Amino acid sequence: MYDSSVQFEIRQLNLKGARQILGNAIGKAPKDKIFKKYIEIELQLGNIDRGRKLYEKYLEWAPENCYVWSKYVELERSLCETERARAIFELAIAQPALDMPELLLKSYIDFEILKREFERTRELYERLLERTKHLKVWISYANFEANLSKDNIEKNLNQCIQRA
Repeated sequence: MYDSSVQFEIRQLNLKGARQILGNAIGKAPKDKIFKKYIEIELQLGNIDRGRKLYEKYLEWAPENCYVWSKYVELERSLCETERARAIFELAIAQPALDMPELLLKSYIDFEILKREFERTRELYERLLERTKHLKVWISYANFEANLSKDNIEKNLNQCIQRA
């Protein structure tokens, strides 16, 4: 019901009315769909601070939801806010109950690999291994170390060639 009302208000260019409807819906009966819609609207309008506030409210309501944590990190990554993204990851993995903690930690690991923060990546693998001893984690960690060694070998070889 709220969805059609929100769309009507937006078509009428009444953004204040749309926000009021969504805010009331969140206040009375919060649901994933409502939060997602409201965040989507604010981000499409370029209201990053409002989007952040909505993610914070969403996480107050559902702190165990790894999807929300991931989307919030994705927003900060898209804004090149590396330190904010790290802080959100840290807050997320510090939650006592998460619906998919291993996937969130793996996402954090991939983030640090992209940033070429290899020491942080090692620390994250160790933290992940404290939570699970799954074979896939060990294999992933071993592949990370093998690829890192390969990169160092190639770098050292290139340095030698350049010096020669």
